[in-house]
Amino acid sequence: MANQSSTLYATNIRHMMTDLTPEKDGIVNHDMGDDVIRGATVTYEGAITFPPPPPKVQAIAAQKPKEKPKELTPEEKRAAEAAAFKAQTKQQVLMLGIGGALTLLVGTIAPASFMQHFIVFVLAVFVGFQVIWNVSHSLHTPLMAVTNAISSIIILGALMQIGSGSWLVILLAGLSVFMAGINIFGGFLVTRRMLAMFQKS
Repeated sequence: MANQSSTLYATNIRHMMTDLTPEKDGIVNHDMGDDVIRGATVTYEGAITFPPPPPKVQAIAAQKPKEKPKELTPEEKRAAEAAAFKAQTKQQVLMLGIGGALTLLVGTIAPASFMQHFIVFVLAVFVGFQVIWNVSHSLHTPLMAVTNAISSIIILGALMQIGSGSWLVILLAGLSVFMAGINIFGGFLVTRRMLAMFQKS
């Protein structure tokens, strides 16, 4: 932490010198009306000025007391959960409908060989989204390391597709190898750093 602490200390001193020389001419203007300069002053003109008086303007505004939320009865909780579940279901059905319509639209102009791979890709994206979305945010970092096995499967499938004759399939397979490789190496690096935090030095 020596480098970071020295940098932070030097930055604070530089800002202090900037406040003391507002005209940027090297002449110190010791303004005792400035809360920052007044708070950092121990003696001034032969008099001890420490401790400083309270700041004129509070740095943090006083927060209004939060009103306690109204406690719901068990029946109201169940009704709210049911309404939230219905809204989520409607949203998912709407997204699936839009996705299906777009897939059909692509199918009208794309060749059959491309649609086979595209449908598998769309289903993989949907399944991956559903799996990751329902995981708690606090578990995302450990999950990154666990999904290395899934990424290895993606790389294996992409390598099998690189020999295809279609340039679009080769491009998508190359991007899959690249992104899955980032996920694998990143997952191992994050896991290693997490484990190092718990090791005795």
